[in-house]
Amino acid sequence: MIVRVEPSVAEGKIEAPPSKSWSQRALFLALLAEGETTLEDLPGSSDVMASLDAIRSFGANVIREGSKVKIISIGEAKVPDDVINMRGSGTGARIAIGIATTLLKGYGAVITGDETLRRRPMQPVIEIFNALGAEVKSVRGDKLPVVAFGHLKGGEVEVDGSVTSQHITSALIAGNKSESTVRIKIKRPVSRAYIQLTVSIAKLFGSNIMCNDDMTECLVEPSNLNPIEAKVPGDYALSAFPLVAGALTGGRVLVRGLSEPEGKFGDHRIIEYMREFGADVNYYEGTVEVYGGDLRGAKVNLRDEPDLALPLAALAAGAKGESVLTGLRHLAYKESNRIETIVETLRCFGVSAQADGGTIRVWGGIKRRCKLKCPKDHRIAMMAAVMGAVMGAEIEAAECVRKSWPEFWDTMKALGVKIYVR
Repeated sequence: MIVRVEPSVAEGKIEAPPSKSWSQRALFLALLAEGETTLEDLPGSSDVMASLDAIRSFGANVIREGSKVKIISIGEAKVPDDVINMRGSGTGARIAIGIATTLLKGYGAVITGDETLRRRPMQPVIEIFNALGAEVKSVRGDKLPVVAFGHLKGGEVEVDGSVTSQHITSALIAGNKSESTVRIKIKRPVSRAYIQLTVSIAKLFGSNIMCNDDMTECLVEPSNLNPIEAKVPGDYALSAFPLVAGALTGGRVLVRGLSEPEGKFGDHRIIEYMREFGADVNYYEGTVEVYGGDLRGAKVNLRDEPDLALPLAALAAGAKGESVLTGLRHLAYKESNRIETIVETLRCFGVSAQADGGTIRVWGGIKRRCKLKCPKDHRIAMMAAVMGAVMGAEIEAAECVRKSWPEFWDTMKALGVKIYVR
């Protein structure tokens, strides 16, 4: 699939895409909750569908009625009949490994994924569950496929959180079915917004779980989880792309269905960060509204909201002066090495940019059209689309957006961005 983007003004109202991150966590927690959980507005992204298939394999009865899904579970995972393929979902794969450690002693599961996921490190999740009394091992060093056996004994573990927080999320979810208390001490945590998200969703299911304010220590007591009825909230990290498109093109974009910003970590900080770049952004009654604004360079630390690096790099490309995005060392271990692919995408548009460790520096000025192939990374394609609304772009393998937001191209069209698909 090739998408051509022509210079446009992004303007209009859209509904926020439902949160991929929220949905995946809720699906696995529903597997561990006895009874019937109902989730409305479940996204149809490939990552979420992989998680839905995984909980089926672990024994949940799943009934889909459009975007509403019912998950009926006995409150624990069953031994799967076959290998569980999480496709490209790093979060889902790591949580599935944790779920496998809750099986009866002597039983296990094999977790694998597509070629992009099989390149990503799994050592942190292997180490955390082995330290908690389970048996987890990779058949090829620290990469997928991973074999995980029950049962999870619990206990105390100190982990390195500097590469990802996904192994911590996995342990927080699986810890609800451990034999004893799980206590996790976290060194150098990154992506703390996602640890916080895991805790908040687990509490909806009645989990006895808590973390301290700076997310350096978490505690989970074994719990009998309760089913819930909930609507999947809007996704701030994905909504950041149309919001940035509005700011870059001088338009007015409203995204509805976003929860009120709260907490010191979280993708809702896109509002704060865009203001630092000079964009005129407001939140009211579930809606984020952006006007173009006089964009200027800014310095932001994205250690805890790494997914915002891509829309903000696009915003920096259209701002006057130098911008500095810091705290991004762990972006090297995503669907692509995002430190490299962000810089490559910026340079494709004629923008001066360089990376040094976990810092990306951008000197604003989108100078030319860009032709690129999506490096099997949905957010890179979205970043290129937003910049393409300024100077034009051609994006090959543009179907990669299905991983998180299958409706992305139609949504950009609805905002008046000139999108041509072939």
